[in-house]
Amino acid sequence: MSAAGLRPLALAALLAAAALCHADPDPDPATAYEPAPGVLGPRPGAYASAQVLVPATLSAGSRAAYRFAGQEAWQPFDRPLYLSAFPGEERRYSIEFADPRSGPPSSLTYTIDLRPPEPPTFSAPPGDAGSYLSVSIASDGAAFVSVDGGPFEPSTAGSPLEFHAPADATAVVSIAAYAVDAVGNASGVASARWRLCPDGVEPSFPFDAPAAVRAVAKADAGAYLSAEVADLVGSARLTVRAPAGTVPCVAVNPADASSPASFVELSGGSSAASCVVPFPWGYEIPIDIRYGYVDDGVVFAAADSLRLLPRFPAEEASMAPAEASAPEIRAYGSAAFVHWPVGPWAVMYSIGDGEFVQSRQPLRVALGTEPIPIRYYAVGPDGARSAVSTATLPPGSSSAPPTIVGVKHGGAYGGPVIVVPGGASRPRYELSDDGSAPPPVDESSPALPAAGLAVEGRPGETVSYRLRVADGPEAERFVSFTIDREAPAVPAIAQSLSGYAASDTVVSFRQQEGEVFVSISEDGAGPFERYVGPIAMAGSDEGRKRYVVRAYAEDEFGNRSDEMPPFGLMIDRSTLYVDARGRPGASGAPDDPMPGLDDAIEAAQRAGKRFVYVRGSSSIGRAVVVGGRLEVRGGFDERWNEAPSVNADVSVRVPPTSSSYAFVVDGGELALSSISFSLKADGAGGLVLARSGSLEVDRCSISASGGIEVAAVRSTGADVTVSSSILRASSVVTGRGIDLSGGRLVVSDSTIGCDRSVRLFDAIRVSDAEAFVSGLRIDAEPSHAFSAFSASRSTGSIERCIVDVSGGSSSCRAFSAVSSELTASSVYVRAAWKGSVELFSAGSASTLRLAHVTAIADAPAALFVSSSASTVDVANSIASFSGGASVFMRVDGAAGSARLASNCLWGFERLAELSSPRRTIASVDELNGAFGSGRAPNRIERPSDTFRSTVKGLYRLSPASACAGGGRAVPWAAGTDLFGTPRPTGDGATVSIGAEEL
Repeated sequence: MSAAGLRPLALAALLAAAALCHADPDPDPATAYEPAPGVLGPRPGAYASAQVLVPATLSAGSRAAYRFAGQEAWQPFDRPLYLSAFPGEERRYSIEFADPRSGPPSSLTYTIDLRPPEPPTFSAPPGDAGSYLSVSIASDGAAFVSVDGGPFEPSTAGSPLEFHAPADATAVVSIAAYAVDAVGNASGVASARWRLCPDGVEPSFPFDAPAAVRAVAKADAGAYLSAEVADLVGSARLTVRAPAGTVPCVAVNPADASSPASFVELSGGSSAASCVVPFPWGYEIPIDIRYGYVDDGVVFAAADSLRLLPRFPAEEASMAPAEASAPEIRAYGSAAFVHWPVGPWAVMYSIGDGEFVQSRQPLRVALGTEPIPIRYYAVGPDGARSAVSTATLPPGSSSAPPTIVGVKHGGAYGGPVIVVPGGASRPRYELSDDGSAPPPVDESSPALPAAGLAVEGRPGETVSYRLRVADGPEAERFVSFTIDREAPAVPAIAQSLSGYAASDTVVSFRQQEGEVFVSISEDGAGPFERYVGPIAMAGSDEGRKRYVVRAYAEDEFGNRSDEMPPFGLMIDRSTLYVDARGRPGASGAPDDPMPGLDDAIEAAQRAGKRFVYVRGSSSIGRAVVVGGRLEVRGGFDERWNEAPSVNADVSVRVPPTSSSYAFVVDGGELALSSISFSLKADGAGGLVLARSGSLEVDRCSISASGGIEVAAVRSTGADVTVSSSILRASSVVTGRGIDLSGGRLVVSDSTIGCDRSVRLFDAIRVSDAEAFVSGLRIDAEPSHAFSAFSASRSTGSIERCIVDVSGGSSSCRAFSAVSSELTASSVYVRAAWKGSVELFSAGSASTLRLAHVTAIADAPAALFVSSSASTVDVANSIASFSGGASVFMRVDGAAGSARLASNCLWGFERLAELSSPRRTIASVDELNGAFGSGRAPNRIERPSDTFRSTVKGLYRLSPASACAGGGRAVPWAAGTDLFGTPRPTGDGATVSIGAEEL
């Protein structure tokens, strides 16, 4: 048969031989490789399985011969040549082939490498690793790594695995790895476990993580251990007997007898096992055999060894496999790693009910809640199988730390925290409240209550807690948290504020813990609002505005600080301040007042300011003209707070001029309040001359002395209002309280008076004006003449007034109206006068109406009321006169120009004097007939019956008097009596006669 015809037959033999020895032939049979002339088979090299060389031809005369290196005899190459090795062995074949068709022999070298590499090693020893772990993996060949039960992944050389402990728990790190050498042999699994723990704490329980022991030790000389090699007719049978309970093992031609990877297990359960040691046909090189047993992962090797001399022709022999070796199982958490030790037989396995597959490398199996069975058996090259064995993988387990609910690591809370177990178990715990690490948990530690552990904190403090919770010896949780029941700091204003600002101001607060809530109001009672940025506080053109700034802080937990001390801020962009202690050139601010009032008034008008505030004593040395709106106000304490009971004192000394007045209102609006003026006059003048505009005097005292003719207030066309003030004159020839021509006058609750150093005194004089006077008291003691109220071409109303006048040697005219309308009601007049007295007079077509007047006069000649060509009504009044010639009423005109009703009269020499026809009336009946009303007649009553006593110099009405309830109301009378008591009104209502209502 030709060589070409034999090639398909040779290829078929190659495939059959490869199948018999579980080899993966190289190259592909379809393109058979010829490594040497006449030889078909794999390329020279290293292989992890048996390889087969077959003759390229079986033709006689063309067959090649071969011999192994070191041997002399040639063997005919007329059959397949099986190059194999024993599991765990690395056997090198150097073969020479001689081909009759060619020249010198060809040399081929093959290495059958069935020795698995050693499992990888880890750089860090297993066990507690602190808070940081770095693990490098060293291996012979490529390494495949599983971390925490995950799938095997290729390891990157030179890149360590790094792990950090969680901030709040322990963590167990498990690593499994195996190596694969260059020809594909897989090592066993190396595995280790480490425990990580946060810095600052130590685990409560020891961590048991022993490293797998992989070593070769010398067997005990007394151990029952033996081995023998027997001829099996063309092959060698190796039998090893080991101590009971151990697994026999053997190493064939070990390159390193101290390496556990060189030894393979022969059986899964029997302490005596046999196997075949293969060698090729014609192989005569001695084979070294070491034997021993495996106990708990350690190979115990016999001190001696066997030496096999293959001196007989060998055929590939087979032997029924023994019981398959048990797998190595490493179960970590959610996965198990399964590996069958290298042995003489292939191992087939099935997971659960799955199909059987051959084990070639370590296996990862995901674990569940139930155990997982693994079935396996051993199979020989000829297909002989061992019995099926079973191993069981345990359910998955967890080394995760216990879960807790209700608190987080690093959390901050403002109130009680309830720590509740996150599962069904009740782990034990330890707790510290000073920030230190809690003590270790042990069996005496309390169990976490199912309803939860309440942690309250401490009032007014921020408490740092550390909680340690353990549920088993490996896993712990460490939770640090704070309970903040400490109030934040009291807010502080960021900028420097003096309490006064001359313009609009912004207030801001320093940044701090928590949120600031601010109240800004004029009375300090405003609501609090969240502070989000600087707050503008506006002033006013109508006067100063005071703000009270209050604030408190509140943190995220609701803890509230104390309220900061209220800060008072006055914004006054319309005022200048005056104090005699001020400095020249001062700004006029509260803390830098001007010393002179006249300078301040002029400066205020130049600057468009509305107010001038005066404190203490000041002065005016020249006349100041007011052409705009200005208020000069006193009544302030040392802090410029309003003090109504304290007036400012202003001395006025204006040099004599054509108009010597301190204030001249010329079209402006001037208001004076809470100031005591002391005026020294020379010649004619006074305090205020109001030419036009308006003047208000409130709560002031005006004391004028000296001069020829002095008026406290004079108006020539302005409106004047005087309230709650005192006007007095002394040491002056002619003194006047208020002298008004044109405009409108309102006087309320004030006093006007003079002493005996004044010669002539007019309390109020008006012309061409309207006047409304109430609550006025006039106390005067002039030396010559007196007038309380005189009106010319005017309209006047006077209510609740007292006139007390004494002294005087000339005329005393209390109230007079010339070409005017004057109504006086609830008026009390007492005149003790040395000259003549005329209390009420009306002339030149005036209208005079008097109601509820009490008039007491003691003078040589006295007249209660006189009328000249005018109309006079007198009702419900008391006139009690004493002295010489006294007349109740003098009428110059028609008899019907006077009307009298319900008056009480006493002491008059004549009740009436009539000019036409000239006659007098002496009896009250005749008076009633001439001027009175039959429905409300006048009457005569002694003063001792009319009055009961005097109170503060005023005669008070006696309840027994006929005047008590003896009058009838008139519609134009005041609604209250002299003292403010309401008086009945309405047509025909009964009222008392006189200024007092009983």
